[in-house]
Amino acid sequence: MHSDDIDLHRFRRLVKEAGDRQCTPVEARRLLRDAISLWRGQPLAGLTGAWAERIRDSWSLERLEAVVAWAGVELTIGDPQSVIVELTGLSYDYPLVESIAAMLIRAQHAAGRTAEALDCYATIRSRLVDELGIEPGSELQQLHQAILRGGLDVPRPPEPPAFLATPPTVPVISTPRRYMVTPAQLPFDVRGFTGRHREMRQLSDALVMSRTHNEAGLCVLWGAAGAGKTSLAVHWAHDVAKHFPDGQLYVNLRGFEPSGVVVKPEEATRMFLDAFQVPPQSIPLSLEAQSALYRSCVAGRRMLVVLDNARDVEQVRPLLPGSSGCMVVVTSRRALSSLVAVEGAHPIAVEPLSAEQARTMLSSRLSSSPVAADDEAVDRLIARCAGLPLALALVAARAATYRHLDLRKLADELDQASGLLDNLVSTDATADVHSVLLWAYKSLSPEAARLFRLLGLSPGPDIDEMAVAHVTGANPSEVRMLLNELKDAHLISEHKPNRFSFHELLFAYALDLVRAVDTPQERDAAVRRLLTYYVASARTAAAFLEPHPDAAPDDGTDVRPARITSDREALEWFIAEHAVLLDVVRRADEDGYDALLCGIAQSLMEYFNRQGHWRDQDATQRLALGAARRLDDKNAEGQAHRGIGLAQAWLGHYDEAYTHSKSALDLACEVGSTGDQAQAHLALARVFERQNRHSEALGHDRAALMLAEIAHDRLAHAVSLNNVGWSLAMLEQYESAKEHCSRALTLLQELGNPSGEAATWDSLGYINHQLGNLPEAIECYRQAIRRNRDAGNRYAEADSRHHLGNTMMAMGDVAGAKDSWEQALTILDELEHPDGDAVRKRLSGLENTRAATGRRP
Repeated sequence: MHSDDIDLHRFRRLVKEAGDRQCTPVEARRLLRDAISLWRGQPLAGLTGAWAERIRDSWSLERLEAVVAWAGVELTIGDPQSVIVELTGLSYDYPLVESIAAMLIRAQHAAGRTAEALDCYATIRSRLVDELGIEPGSELQQLHQAILRGGLDVPRPPEPPAFLATPPTVPVISTPRRYMVTPAQLPFDVRGFTGRHREMRQLSDALVMSRTHNEAGLCVLWGAAGAGKTSLAVHWAHDVAKHFPDGQLYVNLRGFEPSGVVVKPEEATRMFLDAFQVPPQSIPLSLEAQSALYRSCVAGRRMLVVLDNARDVEQVRPLLPGSSGCMVVVTSRRALSSLVAVEGAHPIAVEPLSAEQARTMLSSRLSSSPVAADDEAVDRLIARCAGLPLALALVAARAATYRHLDLRKLADELDQASGLLDNLVSTDATADVHSVLLWAYKSLSPEAARLFRLLGLSPGPDIDEMAVAHVTGANPSEVRMLLNELKDAHLISEHKPNRFSFHELLFAYALDLVRAVDTPQERDAAVRRLLTYYVASARTAAAFLEPHPDAAPDDGTDVRPARITSDREALEWFIAEHAVLLDVVRRADEDGYDALLCGIAQSLMEYFNRQGHWRDQDATQRLALGAARRLDDKNAEGQAHRGIGLAQAWLGHYDEAYTHSKSALDLACEVGSTGDQAQAHLALARVFERQNRHSEALGHDRAALMLAEIAHDRLAHAVSLNNVGWSLAMLEQYESAKEHCSRALTLLQELGNPSGEAATWDSLGYINHQLGNLPEAIECYRQAIRRNRDAGNRYAEADSRHHLGNTMMAMGDVAGAKDSWEQALTILDELEHPDGDAVRKRLSGLENTRAATGRRP
């Protein structure tokens, strides 16, 4: 056995080579990164006792020393931001390790974030004094004093390679490109927004004050439901967006929705990290570390953050950036006084509109002449609306729709509706607006009124038109007419084409109505139709993402799934419905629809894997596991175990990944399903492959191949052939690897699976490269590129172009390699994909490599 077959020995060799005096900083960085990447999970996991603890501590210390060495090299090269991102999370795991704190402080100072560096020193000093009763060591103290004196040198970046274009005019010390996206998440501006001049001025004054004092701005808009807090925040955000060139973030925290599904802080943080294109594998597990990474992404940037519908300060605090260039606007029904006391937030009470402001709003939405013609009727309407913009909008919509009714008749109708609502429902909304809601509801046709009630049963923050059709059981053409009626009455909004949402107050009202008016049987039937639609649509979309010619036929239910005709549309559907589908899973679990829950969890697996939503997959599959056990469905239970195992493998929790994948295999054996056994073996192979345990991975890949043949599952057979070939290639058995992948390719071509073909062509490219068949490798990569381009799979095309460039470089075709890498980088940058960093590093190191080959392009 070669010493490099053992990760620990390879790690030590790489660290030693990086410390060689003749090693350049760029080469040392590569060696140290390779060494650190060998660490996955906890050393000697599962072993207990004093010896195991001692060895674990010793090896962990070696890893920390390597990370600190890598950070030092990065600072020498001139990339402090990558150090900040990595060490910020590590500092939470090792809060008392002074060397990590020292390097983090150096990186923050080098990035121009001196205030954060001083705050970091104060934090670790406080921890050392409080927990150990000691002062920081000499290195930290001297570092602190040097920063205070302004005597700490900032490392200068190296000169760019000569073959590249002129040196960039932007500073080299900046946020890594993978985090340099510019989010623009604000909802549509409010059409016809009027008034609120005082509140708009207060928000702008807070912004000016924060800029004057070089600190982050924070405002809390608080007031009653329906007072217009969200409209105000969004309108002001659009008005000042030009002052935040680095982007705008928005999240609806859903703090007061009647469904009770509140967005957790870790879910919101993940949304923001996704907006910055942070790779899923780089997102830490704990909320504290996620928040630190989020603040690092925002640091040094001018960004506007809108946190809408916050329930409490616990939702808000993890989402507050520390950068002085940022502004945060929070909306809530509560004053959130703790934010004012601790974080210095500016509280802005959003009061009901005055009579004059309400009159102005009505005039802007109606012709000014009828408003001016009947002051008494207008005063009665305004009084009944209690100054709430939501209620006034409903009145204006009714007046605009029914032009034969003058304002006096509208006021009479509203007076008659007063007080009736409390006898019908138990909503917690402001009492003064109850009569307006009932009045607007009673103006609907019976069919539209029923639709409005049933929409109170819908999951998620919004709903598409096809789902609306299923909740009512009506045909789509009838549903569009009813939706238009609700839109005209301002009882629902179409915030995106064919996607509809409620104001939370209207949602609560609809939910109360459906509980009071419709029978339990009618409600149950509507919910079942809706959940069945999402299950069928998810199954349809999943079939495009992972086409399987041997798949089981449809279950025969009378459901019209979403219109999906390609893998691209399937992915877009999953992305658009992501939040809704998570709520569907929760609803199915809470209401006892166990069979539907198992079905949708299975359909979500491929999407979650492709997009890196492994925490969502883990949570969904755990609910499915409980449902499968309640159903005593061993097949579904095994699939849930496999889904959890795959998610845990990607998250780096290999012990738990193995446990669940092994349970999936045991259950598949128990029920005698050879197809499920094959899938379980493939899952186990991935667990071992992720740990670079390729011999064990090969054993499971071969078992999957045998079982797929027995089950006559041609797609699983082809996938297993390719996986066996890949594992053999990782074990340097290239001839056998090539044979297996070639057989896989033939079968995939027979099945007409272009995605699988492209992946196998890419595998063959790697194998031929290792065999020295470089021209053949180039042709394989070109085949992969062609198929990915035809299928519109731009990321996979870029990946194969990256590999093609590597092979061209090995042939000495520097110009060809440079061209291929540049094409890959163009695609990855257009996709704002983090893998662009690896290609960019290839290009930046091309000059040295070209000099070493002695060749010219």
